[in-house]
Amino acid sequence: MNISVGNVNTRLVKAFLYTSLVWFLLSIIVGFIVSLKFIYPDFIGTIPFLTYGRLRFFHTNGVIWGWLTTAFFGILMYMVPRLTNRPIYSEKLGWISFWVWSIGFLIGWIFLLTGHAQGLEYAEFPFVADLFVFGTFILVLFNVFITILRSEEKQLYVSLWYIIAALVWSSLNYFVGNVFPGYFVPGTAGAAISGLYIHNVLGLWHTPVGVAMVYFLLPVFVKKPIYSHSLSLIGFWSLAFFYPLGGSHHYLFSPIPWWAQITAVPLSVMMIVVVFTVVYNFFATMKGSWNMVVESIPLRFLTIGIIYYMITCFQGPLQSLFSLQKVIHFSDWVVGHAHIALLGTFTFWIIGALYYVLPKMSSRIVFSKNLAESHFWLTLAGTVIYTSSLTAAGLVQGYLWLSGTIFIEVVNSSQPFWVARSFGGALVIIGQIVFIYDLIKNSLFRKTQLVS
Repeated sequence: MNISVGNVNTRLVKAFLYTSLVWFLLSIIVGFIVSLKFIYPDFIGTIPFLTYGRLRFFHTNGVIWGWLTTAFFGILMYMVPRLTNRPIYSEKLGWISFWVWSIGFLIGWIFLLTGHAQGLEYAEFPFVADLFVFGTFILVLFNVFITILRSEEKQLYVSLWYIIAALVWSSLNYFVGNVFPGYFVPGTAGAAISGLYIHNVLGLWHTPVGVAMVYFLLPVFVKKPIYSHSLSLIGFWSLAFFYPLGGSHHYLFSPIPWWAQITAVPLSVMMIVVVFTVVYNFFATMKGSWNMVVESIPLRFLTIGIIYYMITCFQGPLQSLFSLQKVIHFSDWVVGHAHIALLGTFTFWIIGALYYVLPKMSSRIVFSKNLAESHFWLTLAGTVIYTSSLTAAGLVQGYLWLSGTIFIEVVNSSQPFWVARSFGGALVIIGQIVFIYDLIKNSLFRKTQLVS
């Protein structure tokens, strides 16, 4: 039996969200093991499926698809019915989406650990797993679009703009990025497509869904409407126009066509328009309500995510400049930048959403204030240490390479930063264990209470 609260199928939403937490914990533990290999290169290196290459694929795909995307699907199944004032079009199709996605992702992970991967960044899943992933995007797109189409709400809230666009863009992006470079467009042309694909996984999937979440949650947390609907639409359309073709900046100083590299720079710099309009709209909404950040754990996670979003979107345009690329290309700066986005921004936003959504769907879940505080500070401290150490390491590595320092000396100079990175990662893992413990304690051992 499906339980519905405010048009939301709670079982379906919780299935996605609880599964995402399992993938998240596994992914970051594997990421921690990978980080230890930088300090102890021979650490469990003799076991084939625990070698660096396989675990690194396991970690990146686990975070991008297993954690973030699975959680996004669950949150979409919560937000869309709330914003349209209608149940999701087909609960049956929603459950089919969940199982197709879960089975496909599990198949992909198994193939990665056994050494069967495509040689494409963020597209390592083999073709059989790609069919499941692409199929899920199409199923969710259809289910969400029909729900919105059948809504009787007179105005389409900006979150729905972002959600529709994200599902359309990502369905196309996943198909093109996984099929064309691997099967039809080899060589440098395929690399150019891969650069666009890598960039657009973050910019046309994680970013629009993440921003849609904030536009949905922030007014609820601060108990006031979003500051400017017009600004929200400017942010949406500037993302749509400037972001898609900027991904070639991942391949500056490479053999891909020069015009693609040159074009990517101004398009990337124009992303400042996106960050200014979106972040200004968020912070203007919070004006007069900053004191609420002290008491509200969900709002605190959301706010830190907004700050990291601002950092990410200023870093991106800056590192697309040729002058900075000469320093940070192939360095740990790039890895730090990816974690500022995926960990500092989207993970914080999702966790903030979980603290709000899960209690709304279950009278059992009343999070412990002390455990929630521990979760927040452990996650924040770990994230700051992790991203700061990699950013600093990237600058050190880049300037040492430019000065002609031999490779092994650069490796030795990076060791303190890599130790700090592992320490920060350990704090993040402990924080999530605290959160999951709090959730399990509530779900299994707390008596049912009436929802106030």
